[in-house]
Amino acid sequence: MSDGLFEKIGYVKSDQTVQGPITPGQNRRKAIAAGDLWVGECHVTALEAPSQWHHHAEFDSVMYMLSGRIRVDFGENGEQSFEIGKGDYAYFPRRAIHRCQIIEGGNDVRYVFVRLGKGETVVNVDGPGPFAPAEPAKMSA
Repeated sequence: MSDGLFEKIGYVKSDQTVQGPITPGQNRRKAIAAGDLWVGECHVTALEAPSQWHHHAEFDSVMYMLSGRIRVDFGENGEQSFEIGKGDYAYFPRRAIHRCQIIEGGNDVRYVFVRLGKGETVVNVDGPGPFAPAEPAKMSA
């Protein structure tokens, strides 16, 4: 018997993934959600313009690029950026506001992500900034 997230060995076939939260320019599919773990794949469609600014609320995220190349913008005014391509990893602390745009790969730009946290996995926002404010603690009755 396991004391971890999973009771037994399992698998998820690609046609068993479900639509995840969408950011304009990024279509996500959820494969696994167990406890604080959320795993899925993203098909980046932000070819002509960057995706919408967003953050991952109370989730820390790691992504692994499967195909294509993207630029990720972030920072107080969106002035910082980096590029990642096939085989590269990136990580994002919770509430870090960012967006991405395809710079190579056309319509086949994908990455896998692993998130640890709680609550909503994606919050779309109107513009750049370093970090979104933390959600206020909920009071119990």
